[in-house]
Amino acid sequence: MAQGIVSVCRVVLSGGEDRMLKIFGAPHSRAFRVIWLANEIGIPYEHIPVTFSVPNAQCKEPWYLELNPNGLVPTIDDSGFVMWETAAINLYLAETYKNSLYPSTPQSRGRILQWSFFATTEVEPALITLFRNRVFYPPEQRNETLAVQAEQTLRVKLAVLEDQLAKTPFLGGDTWNMADFMVACVLYVLTRLKLDLTAYPKLEVWLAASLDRPAAQVARKLRE
Repeated sequence: MAQGIVSVCRVVLSGGEDRMLKIFGAPHSRAFRVIWLANEIGIPYEHIPVTFSVPNAQCKEPWYLELNPNGLVPTIDDSGFVMWETAAINLYLAETYKNSLYPSTPQSRGRILQWSFFATTEVEPALITLFRNRVFYPPEQRNETLAVQAEQTLRVKLAVLEDQLAKTPFLGGDTWNMADFMVACVLYVLTRLKLDLTAYPKLEVWLAASLDRPAAQVARKLRE
């Protein structure tokens, strides 16, 4: 199994149950999002770094493939319940562990699903394409045509968020909740892109505040 546990937090939950969530994944991967949420809602967890870069990708080793047959990160083990896919993991955790970020009404939960799917299917593909071709790939491998197209698409999506934040203080309504978390953790990549957000003033303020939350700072320190 992967060595080098960098973060452990164990507490005894109400009712005397000693429970530990295991989070597998490198902190500079999407595991960052799970670590952020665990800190946000006070879930006791053990972070087990799993490398995903070749040639020494631990996520392709047999022991890890037994947990996640896709060979990707993150994966969680919640007291024997193993799960993968980042957004699904975080929605599961929010529902499983009592917290103020996950409201009780079907309508409020519907909004969370709406913004979660918007973030992962509408925003993230363009964001990742832009990041890869402006930052991540070596200069000789970057495709500026793809980058320009991705930025145009991304700006349309950012305008949708700006419009919502002009109507309500937060995406989830009057208080910051899982709707805000699910979008903010995806938009974290904007901190690496240095994209000009002056056309989206409310979004810029909201994102800065979201990423400055204490739980976000804990997760960011592991990856930055």
